Amino acid sequence: MVLGWFKDGENANKDENEIAKTEFESACAETHEDKKSRANRIKIGLRCRAVIDTLFIEGAKEFEKFHKEKLEAIWEEKDPPEEPKPNNYQIIKSSQGDVVGYIPIEYAQAVYDIASDFQKKDISQEHAINLTQIVADNICNMLSLETSFNVLDFLREEQKDKKD
Repeated sequence: MVLGWFKDGENANKDENEIAKTEFESACAETHEDKKSRANRIKIGLRCRAVIDTLFIEGAKEFEKFHKEKLEAIWEEKDPPEEPKPNNYQIIKSSQGDVVGYIPIEYAQAVYDIASDFQKKDISQEHAINLTQIVADNICNMLSLETSFNVLDFLREEQKDKKD
């Protein structure tokens, strides 16, 4: 599912999003335990990991901007901005080039909420990692993966460096 660069931009995105969602749902519904089926579920799982990492970073940045704009609106007695909403379809890098990855919106919202809490320093780095890992574990369960994939490796590395 390499992105179709020659299609109309919006239609290409819509088509690619539909394909990403269908691939995710198909991988979740797979009941075969042959090598090809497992490889497909792992591929989709890795895409989900990339989507989660991207959403966490994006969510932290968006909520930082949102909180700043909200304070400015309060100060200027204007209507506050709308709270940012996650895009559960993300363009990610793969061995096949850029592809669209997908996770269900409720999981995308959970990652955004965790990123917001982390950005506001309502939760620690370790707690943010653990909560986001629970989201990833649930997705891996949906995909019937034997082992879960680690998310937020960039925060894990940062945490490890602080301990050393």
